[in-house]
Amino acid sequence: MAILDINAKYVAQDPEDNASRKKMIYTSDTGILYVVTIDENIGETMGFADFTNADSAREKPASLRMRTVSYKDSSGKVAGQLPVGTPTFPIFVEGGTITMARKGKLTGLVVTVIGAQGEKRTLLSAADTGQQSGDNN
Repeated sequence: MAILDINAKYVAQDPEDNASRKKMIYTSDTGILYVVTIDENIGETMGFADFTNADSAREKPASLRMRTVSYKDSSGKVAGQLPVGTPTFPIFVEGGTITMARKGKLTGLVVTVIGAQGEKRTLLSAADTGQQSGDNN
């Protein structure tokens, strides 16, 4: 069971409850390391690694959508998705529950992971790549 502090704007959807965002490492299904800016509480809870300047990670391309887990509470009134930092992170592989907290105090709200979505890659049209004919990068 993970405990997630919903001070995070991503979950709370409340700009007044915005926790700090920081650069963290997302590991793709193929093992490539990408730098993403994510809410610190979510990143630490959902398997993202801390980013250091020594990391040989690159910026995540817009064409790559991170893997996520979907969750809902027992009443069905609270539902959403959370990104997951690595393909082997236990809550992504095995499912489970997430206990929500607010400003460091448990709220009593427990949500259950109801599904997992793998990462998705979107092919950009040639007009969107910014490359010119003959570019090999």
